[in-house]
Parts: sequence; structure tokens; C-alpha cells
Amino acid sequence: MWVSGLFIEREKEVWLKRGSLFDAIRASISLPLFFKPFEMNGIKLLDGGILNPVPIAPTFEDNTDLTIAVNLGAPPSGNPQPKPKIELKDGNDSRSDSVSAKISNFIEDLKNRTPTNSTGSWKMLSIADQTFDAMQGAIARQKLAAYPPDHKIMIARDACGTLEFDRADEMITLGYESASRCLDKS
Repeated sequence: MWVSGLFIEREKEVWLKRGSLFDAIRASISLPLFFKPFEMNGIKLLDGGILNPVPIAPTFEDNTDLTIAVNLGAPPSGNPQPKPKIELKDGNDSRSDSVSAKISNFIEDLKNRTPTNSTGSWKMLSIADQTFDAMQGAIARQKLAAYPPDHKIMIARDACGTLEFDRADEMITLGYESASRCLDKS
């Protein structure tokens, strides 16, 4: 498995193919305005998707028969998924419910610390998020045109918000369904 990181000080992609999976994931979720860079071996890393949201180039070195690209920045569907509310349970929560509660509390804390405009909305962060999505969408289209994969799994960028970690199960299901549709066509 390849994980892409961005060496921010040199504006250079870093491909992580060995080492701790946790560290690779932590580097890969380091989005500006949301999570601080992750330091690995003295290098500050951000999410590699900033420069390359559909990393196909690493597969050129592999002896693979098939390349499947997943584009999480596909054009919006116009039908954003409903946002379910997290309901915290009593003290008898299972481990996964406890993790959901921690994530929910983290997101609420982040929202409370985010600068807002005079109406109290979360518009500054929303605009930054939409700008990031637009940039990634443009880069993804260029990469997919330059390096066409054998199969493209397209996930609309409005399927889930950047901080909606509580919707992981729903997004995993969407991914499986999208992959099945894509591969069934071939």
C-alpha cells in the first residue's frame, strides 16, 4: 500500500510504502486549518492529496496488471447525503461508540475554536473547505487525464464533509457500492 504525504517545506510529494501504518495515516490526514503537520524522521508532512489527490504515479514502479483510481473529489452530486446526528449513550457504550463520542467531542471543540463571522456561522472554515475541494478537483482531473487508470471509482465531493468522521461506516458502504458498480461495468 502506498500513502502519499507532502513535504511542505520543499513542496514535494513523499511516498510512504514502509513503516508504521498509523504514522502514514496520521501524515495523510494532516489537512491545513484542521490538523497540524505530522513530523516523521525530521520531516513535517501534510496530506499528499494537497498536491496529488489521485496518486497514480506510484503504481508505475509496481508490477501490476490493473490500476484502480479512487477520486474523492468527483463533481458534486447536488444531493449531499443527510447528516445523521450522533446520539451519545450512557456509560455502557461499546468501544466503537466511545470512539464515536470522542470524535464527536473533538469536532464540536474544533467548531467552538474556529473563527466565525458576526452571525455566528461557520462560514470561514466552510469557504476554506470548498476552496480546498475546488483545487483538489482541478488537480484530480488533470492527473486522471494525464495518467488514465484502468478503472476510475468516482465519489462525489459532496458525499461527506471533511470533518464528518462520525459517518465513516456510511462512507465505507458508499465506497464498496461505487467500486462494485465500477468493476461490474468491465
